[in-house]
Amino acid sequence: MAPEALLTLLDDPDPQVRSTLHAQLARDRDLLDATWRAAVARGSEFPAGLIEVVLATDAEELVDAFAAVEDLAGGIWVLPLLHQPRRDWRTSGVAAIQGLAARAQALPGRLDGGRLARFLGEDLGFSGDTVDYHDPRNSFLPCVLERRCGLPIAVTALWLLVARMCHLDCEAIAAPGHVVGRWRRSGDGASGGSHDEWHYVDCFAGGVPITLAELEARSNAMGEVSILPYLSAASDRALLRRMARNLVHAYAKRGDRVRATIAHGMAHA
Repeated sequence: MAPEALLTLLDDPDPQVRSTLHAQLARDRDLLDATWRAAVARGSEFPAGLIEVVLATDAEELVDAFAAVEDLAGGIWVLPLLHQPRRDWRTSGVAAIQGLAARAQALPGRLDGGRLARFLGEDLGFSGDTVDYHDPRNSFLPCVLERRCGLPIAVTALWLLVARMCHLDCEAIAAPGHVVGRWRRSGDGASGGSHDEWHYVDCFAGGVPITLAELEARSNAMGEVSILPYLSAASDRALLRRMARNLVHAYAKRGDRVRATIAHGMAHA
């Protein structure tokens, strides 16, 4: 059967027809690849069943690709392959980050982590999704860039990536409740000094500053004795794995077993 005809049948309302086609595509990688190319050429929305078969076929490659990257700037573009596979998310995503960095660097006055957070949050409207917190799109940076909302870790990752392009001394910390950012003003001392030398921002709340005392109160409210054990900078790899774990939960809530299984593999890669 021609790939174009398969695409039409994949939208058939009869579940038995769809099930038969899915099984055929799963057995025939060449036919699956040709059908995917036909879907790309068509340019309209991809049939959900086709995406599911492609994800199941590509699962091991996706997990391996995620395991192979240690830096946030690499892994952040692998994750959205769960949203739509076989797409170059990196090229447009990096260009968007570069554009934000250029705009931030053109702001009047001295740029630091706090000013960058206000630029992203107040000026551009990036903040947390308080309507559908567990929407999987909240974990994918391309979707965050488009929708200007996401999970705390995703909007903090955006702030962190832009900060790095601006050569700012910024970090993320996995505080109880959610990930927040921190930055150091020029002249505040060498990296690794007192925790009081850092300034904290809550990107989920639109980039507003948050004090160490407020973080301590949040920590206590969640049953933790102190915020201090959480004040080490989160590594890029730790951030990526946490994002993958969030996706396991988000997809499991939606009954999307294929994506939840792949995200689980990524979280433990």
